[in-house]
Amino acid sequence: MKFRREFKNRYIYFLVLLIAGLLTAGGVIQYRNYLLDKQAQLEFEKNMEEFIEESEYDSTAQVIEEKPESSGSENIVETTDATEVSNSNSVKITENKQDTKEATKPAGNKADSEGKSISAIKMKEPAMETMVVPVFGTMYTEFSEDALIYSKTLDQWSTHTGIDIKAEEGSPVRAAMDGVVDQLANDPQLGLTIILDHGGEVYTKYSNLSTLDLVSINQSVKKGDVISGVGKTALYEIADDPHLHFEVIVQGKSVDPKKYLPKQSLKN
Repeated sequence: MKFRREFKNRYIYFLVLLIAGLLTAGGVIQYRNYLLDKQAQLEFEKNMEEFIEESEYDSTAQVIEEKPESSGSENIVETTDATEVSNSNSVKITENKQDTKEATKPAGNKADSEGKSISAIKMKEPAMETMVVPVFGTMYTEFSEDALIYSKTLDQWSTHTGIDIKAEEGSPVRAAMDGVVDQLANDPQLGLTIILDHGGEVYTKYSNLSTLDLVSINQSVKKGDVISGVGKTALYEIADDPHLHFEVIVQGKSVDPKKYLPKQSLKN
């Protein structure tokens, strides 16, 4: 009886130590994940501030083609007035200079001499380099246009037209650039999907979302606006961890989104 009692006490003691060890290890892991998420959030906010400053600067740097000044004509008048010669000679000098001016004047500026205005403001294309990372997280699956990537769900190898960013389910998903909501869809493979139109045949695509209720078709969104959350609605990636499937489409072709995201925005 005494042996059994001692064995039971030692077993309970060992069990308590094991539970305490597991709780401590779990707490350390949870605290480490918290620090990593906090660091990613601070980096994101820093990048957001830098990008906002850059976009404000870009908006003031639109190139305006100014109408050429008629400085040559003024010089002709001054020369004519200052030269004390006969009227006939003055007329000849003025005509010769005007002929020279007409001959060297670019043909594209003809409308200026006739008093017509020309639209001089260049239309800006989307500043692709100013994208922000759409969700805090780690790189889960890279973009692959040619090389094949293994799919756990499909148990096969295939190309990958975007990147997968691993994040906790429900994490906020943000617009990478200013744009307009072009499509809201429940894709049979990619799950709940939002497509934003940024002009200039540039689109961003957000899939495997948790909801489509935060935005509506034709709604304007700003860079960094929350448009949905990370979900698990993509059937062909259902075996994977929760993540955002993010694509960038330029002139109908998928390109690697990492080219336009801040270098330090995603953890590997």
